[in-house]
Amino acid sequence: MLGYIAISLNIEVFNRYFLNSPSAYTDEIARTLMIMLIFLGVPWAVKSNKHVIIDLIPTTKAWQSKRFVIEFISHIIFIVFSILFALAAYRAAEFHHMLGSTTEGLGIPYWLLLGSLPGIFVLTIVRLLQRIYILLKTRNATDSQEPINV
Repeated sequence: MLGYIAISLNIEVFNRYFLNSPSAYTDEIARTLMIMLIFLGVPWAVKSNKHVIIDLIPTTKAWQSKRFVIEFISHIIFIVFSILFALAAYRAAEFHHMLGSTTEGLGIPYWLLLGSLPGIFVLTIVRLLQRIYILLKTRNATDSQEPINV
């Protein structure tokens, strides 16, 4: 997706400034794909634990229980945010479906674009529940000094 976005936008710049022939849909497709790429990156980042984290708690053994509690609470807050965002996206998709609004260049119904967001955030919730399971499993394994099989 990212490759298509880069190539199509470079071709669009060439067509617009050198051939004086801009297209109506290239920017719209690139913008839509970029937004989808960002939102699809959320569940991937949660799964691989590669999202942006500001580490304010030391990683020493003395802080391990506090770190567990804060990570657990942050995952719960993220789940609540994801549920609220999925509901808001569903309502927005329903609203645009009622209006019948479409994109300007391609005429894609907005409800189709917005309708994918609840699914993405449901996947994010699943990934967050997996992270909580791994967090609990890791804590139980460190308490009993058993090796962790993740």
